[in-house]
Amino acid sequence: MDTILNWGVELIIIIQKIRTVFLDHFFKAVSALGTDFFYMLVLPLLYWCVEKRHALRLFYLLMFSSWLNSVSKDAMKQPRPYHLDPTVKVGHTGGPGLPSGHAQGSLVVWGFLALWVRKRWFTFFCIFIIMIIAFSRMYLGVHFPTDILGGWLLGLLLLLPFHALADRIEAKVSGLSMTWKILLGTAVPLLLITIIPSKWSVSPMAITAGFTLAILLEERYVGAAMPGGWKHIIERYLLGIAGMFLIFFASKKLIIKDSVYFLAMVFVQYYIMGLWVGLGAPWLFKILGLEAKENPTMQEGDGS
Repeated sequence: MDTILNWGVELIIIIQKIRTVFLDHFFKAVSALGTDFFYMLVLPLLYWCVEKRHALRLFYLLMFSSWLNSVSKDAMKQPRPYHLDPTVKVGHTGGPGLPSGHAQGSLVVWGFLALWVRKRWFTFFCIFIIMIIAFSRMYLGVHFPTDILGGWLLGLLLLLPFHALADRIEAKVSGLSMTWKILLGTAVPLLLITIIPSKWSVSPMAITAGFTLAILLEERYVGAAMPGGWKHIIERYLLGIAGMFLIFFASKKLIIKDSVYFLAMVFVQYYIMGLWVGLGAPWLFKILGLEAKENPTMQEGDGS
């Protein structure tokens, strides 16, 4: 394993021969496309403003992927390139390196979007985004090539079966009673959290639990129709995302890292965010009249 890791460092050193100040900033910006912050902007956009059904599928797929990546890192505890050679560190991150969360998450998200849209030009665009995010992580010296390959492999093992079975899963879940949906939406995330508890395993499962309860209540008691015209779409997104980040940053100030209740605090923080995205924001949209009939935006294409 040491031989492979040393080869990885040597490859990173070769890549970094193209380093300039501009490229440092550029690849840091590219790398940001694979962060939780970026997905916090994108998933609500798809759910509130594009199409609920596919947005829900992507949400659950990405949250499980994030949880699996977290527990895999903690289980394998592999170093990062700068642990072997501090001179290669350009970007800033922490924790174990294998599998790469950026590589895994970007393949899951952009791969899902490519399979959803089914336009050749968009598929090539998605592949480009997946590749350049992976390259940025090596350029920044925060991931070995093996971390990238591990992330891609894990992402594919999630994306392809999910894509093949999504209709069946959806049909099975739709046939359950409201009570069973709430129980499963709460019990499964809590059970997964107990496997290897950490901030990065708690947060995706907490927001999953909150969001699941929220969408069930919203469907029954609110029934907000989305997306509608561009004016309503833009207003809805800006209002909703402002509320979400207000909750995120306000609650973050209340979390004490050294507290024995730290993970419980993180759970509550993300649980409330899930409630806001799935119920609070749609309820507010309906009250303010920011809803309209659904349109066919981003429906499946013909593969041209």
